[in-house]
This record gives sequence, C-alpha cells and structure tokens, in this order.
Amino acid sequence: MKKYFLYASLIALTGEIYFYPFSFNLRFSAGIITLNAIILLKDNINYSVLTLLSGSFAFIFRSFLNILFGKPILESLASNFPSFYYYLFFALLLYVFDLRDKDKFQKYKFLPMIFSLSFIDMFSNIIEASSRNTLSPKMVRFIVLVAFIRAFIGFFIYYIYKKREILILSEEHEKRYLQLNIMVSNIESELFYLKKSMDDIESVMSKSYSLYEKNKENKELKEEILDISREIHEIKKDYSRVVKGFENFLSSFENKEFMYLSKTIDIIKANTLKYLKESKKDINIKYYMDKDFKIKSYYNIFTILNNLIINAIDACSNFSKITVFILNKDDYIEFIVKDNGKGVDADFLECIFNPGFTTKFDKITGKPSTGIGLCHVKNIVNEYNGQIFVDSKLKKGTKFKIVLQKKYLEGDFIEM
Repeated sequence: MKKYFLYASLIALTGEIYFYPFSFNLRFSAGIITLNAIILLKDNINYSVLTLLSGSFAFIFRSFLNILFGKPILESLASNFPSFYYYLFFALLLYVFDLRDKDKFQKYKFLPMIFSLSFIDMFSNIIEASSRNTLSPKMVRFIVLVAFIRAFIGFFIYYIYKKREILILSEEHEKRYLQLNIMVSNIESELFYLKKSMDDIESVMSKSYSLYEKNKENKELKEEILDISREIHEIKKDYSRVVKGFENFLSSFENKEFMYLSKTIDIIKANTLKYLKESKKDINIKYYMDKDFKIKSYYNIFTILNNLIINAIDACSNFSKITVFILNKDDYIEFIVKDNGKGVDADFLECIFNPGFTTKFDKITGKPSTGIGLCHVKNIVNEYNGQIFVDSKLKKGTKFKIVLQKKYLEGDFIEM
C-alpha cells in the first residue's frame, strides 16, 4: 500500500503542473504523463487500482488547494469532481485493454502502446468534458492531439529509463566479463607452473627409485627410500588431479566461443590500469591495431600480451612510455611490445626465457619473483609454431616481437 500511495501522490502532485494551450477550458496536465510512465515501467502493480487511487488523490488535493485559496467548499468540490470521472474511465479501460496480457498486447512495442494509451486518455477526457458540458467538435480534435502527446512523452520516459537500465546492466556484465577473463588467464599461467612442478616431481621420483635400486641390499635404507617414493607418487597424483580439473575448466571456456582481438585488448587495458594503480606508476601506454580479427585461443593471446606489458611496466619508471603494436599481415600476426625502460644486460638476454630466471625482487621482503612469466610466453609461442624476438639495450629500453601464423589462432578474419 505504501507503494500505491507513493505513486498516487506523485501523480496527483505532477497533475498540478499544467497549462491551458488552447482558447477553451482544456487543461494539459503532467499527471497523466506520470501515470503513463508508471504503467509502462512497473509490472508488479494493479494499474486500475493505481488509477482510481490517483483520481481520488487528485480530487482531494485540487479541492484542498481551491479551498485554501478562498473558493467555497461546495463549489470547489463540484468543479473538481468531474476530473474523477476521467480517472474512473481510465481505470476501466486499462482493465479492458489488459496491458499485462503479453500474448494479446505486446507492451514493449512502440505503436501499440502509443495508440492504446492515447485512446484511453482521449476517451476518458471526452467523458470528463461531457460531464462538464464543454464538449465540442473542435475540443475533440484537441483532446486527440493532447492524448497522443502525453502518450508519446510517457513512452519516451519509459524508453530512456530502459535504455539507461540496459546500459548499467551491460556495464556490470562487461566488468564481470573482464574480471572472469583475467581470472582464467591467471589460472592458465598458474597451470603452466603446476605442470612444471609435476615434471620436477617426476624427476625426483625417478631419482628416488634409482636410489632404491642401488640400495636393495640395505633393508632399512631401502624401506625409507621406498616410503619417500610412495609419498612423492601420491603428491604427483594430487597434482595430476588438480591439473586435470583446471584443464577441464579452461577447455569449457576456450572451446565455446571466439573473441575479437580488440575485446582482448580491452581486457588487457583494464588489467593494466589496475596494475599501474597498485604499482603507483604514471606510465603512458599506447595500443595500435591495424585490423581487428577473431581468435579462438584468446586466453593464450591475453597471457602473452599481459606478461609482456606487465614486464615492461616493471622495467619502467614514472613518465616512461610503452607501445603495443598488433599488425595483421597476410598469413601471420605480429605482436610488438616496446618500452623505454631500464633494458636488459646483453649477458642476460639468452637466459630470460629460462624457467626460474628473474631480475625482479620484492623491495620489502627481498623475495624473487617466480621467473615463470617469459618462460610461459615462450612455451605458448612454441605451441603455435611461432617465433619470438627480443632486442634490448641498457637504459634505452626493450622490444619484444612475437610472430604467430593466423591458422594457429583459429580465427575468421575481417577488416575493420
């Protein structure tokens, strides 16, 4: 009931926003525009009940204002009561038209709604004018015009509101979509690290078993080594289950849809801005792409570019510049990430793709990074039979160029 009273009060109040656009006594009120907008926007109310309650509120409110400004009580009630006829017939026609019936009446179509609300408004106005003995052919023409104007304005308010609602939902969906893609890409990077750990576990287990074979004569040592081998084997099985679960999770995402590379770049931009904010760095990053295209393995592309850009940010100080180029050639794609940061010593260039190699350390704890990022990038490039080139000079910057054949990206290509 609070909701009905609130809407009815709003309609009655906006009903006092009016003017007389024509020579005779025909008032153009904003209250019906409000009523039309509420009917369009709200599905969980009884339109007829709302209209009758609004008519009662409008009658009481107008009569009160007349009396307040010195008009006799009976005269005030008599002059305003015909307006209640308007709302009464408006409510009856709403019930007859049954706007809530989606099969009979498609509410969200432009013309059916405009004509229906216009007809209801027009007929109700004719009844009110007849009760006042002011109806004439000329007035009917103006009543029709006013009815269409009010219905159109009400529908326009509804349209703007819905467009805004859709935009908000779209932005929220986009935000969650970006977060999901970042999460999946991070999982994929960690999965590479888990696979490497599995290889290390396999190597340790092999060495342990070899040690067991060499010490078969020593029963006590043999049993201890065998126990260690069993425990390592159990760890390997646990790792294998985790890796398999992640692989199934990732395949459910990657095999279902394509993504335009421009969308992938949007995700990278969002992630990069977040990283810059966390790093408290002011770095200018520019992206250039000559042609957009669709790719299926977009998580891998995201991982490649994200790793290279994050590394570039780490290598740069405030007010540095990073440039990302995506060049669409005939049969292949070039990804170039260039920065003017501190660069890499020539003696280290051959090692940067080795697992565990890193020059980055936590400034507070002194703990080194995993050194797995560029190794992961190299592994992905190799899976696509691609090429990766790096050129770096100390205090001048670094340039990474990755070349991948289009056929391995499984894309349908278009020109923008």
